[in-house]
Amino acid sequence: MSEQQTTGSAWPDPPFLYKRYTKENLEKLQNAKKTGEFPETPISQPPGPDFLLQSLEPPPPPTDSYTIFDQQWPVNEQLQPLSELGVKQLFPSGQIDRIQELKKLNRTLITQYLDLLDVLVKDPEQYGERIENISTIFINMHHILNDYRPHQARETLRLLMENQIAKKKQLAADLRRYDSFVKVKRVEKHN
Repeated sequence: MSEQQTTGSAWPDPPFLYKRYTKENLEKLQNAKKTGEFPETPISQPPGPDFLLQSLEPPPPPTDSYTIFDQQWPVNEQLQPLSELGVKQLFPSGQIDRIQELKKLNRTLITQYLDLLDVLVKDPEQYGERIENISTIFINMHHILNDYRPHQARETLRLLMENQIAKKKQLAADLRRYDSFVKVKRVEKHN
């Protein structure tokens, strides 16, 4: 029994459906929305498979999951625990000091790397376990960093908003100065 394999491109072509959105078809759709009556006869322009006018309406937003490049993604994505991924967790569960744990893992990684180099010199056949240990350490480091992503996103958004506010305040101050400058010039002109 063979499973069906799907292939995906990193830059796939847009779906052929985009060709249906011609100026004429969009006008027909607007008219149908206004009257509330959609024709039941299929549309055959542009060339290709016939379709109903209602199919030009955008689909509802996804509520559970969506597909991008042949991969299914949940709408509310949660970081899975390492135990569910089948990886040994090298840091304590619960609230942790991420910086300290990353420093510990980094020191362990360096130690494991030096151990790998030693094994490669003395007995190259025994490298597999060291590579697996290094891989586990990297996965744990990535997990801690990914757990930090929501905080990073909030901080980035906060800084972006603060910069926008500062620019708007500066623009308002410039406009007030310009307005007072124009008023002074008008007064001087009339005198």
